[in-house]
Amino acid sequence: MRPQVLKVFPQLGNVRIDYQWGGMIAITVNRFPQVGRLSQHPNVYYAQGYSGHGLNVTHWTAKLLAESIALGHSKGLDVFSAVPHLTFPGGKALRSPLLALGMLWYRLREVLG
Repeated sequence: MRPQVLKVFPQLGNVRIDYQWGGMIAITVNRFPQVGRLSQHPNVYYAQGYSGHGLNVTHWTAKLLAESIALGHSKGLDVFSAVPHLTFPGGKALRSPLLALGMLWYRLREVLG
């Protein structure tokens, strides 16, 4: 990412980056985060699939999770939990090939502008 930043802000060339991270982006079918708790184990909470918007949304969902843990309920968490979790079209057999094609598509868009 540093080369792309320096293209836009060349004056940052001598600035040290103290912290950075990277990894796969978890994109859900409906691009809506999956946040809630397991029905079989109500003390197990989850928050995943921010579809590239994790920096914006994780703080808010963490607050909802903390509310639910501390108070035993959270109206906001209930709203997230009510959203149906859609399965990946084509099941597990097509997941990897379609994921590779999708990543290639977005990489080409990024490179070609």
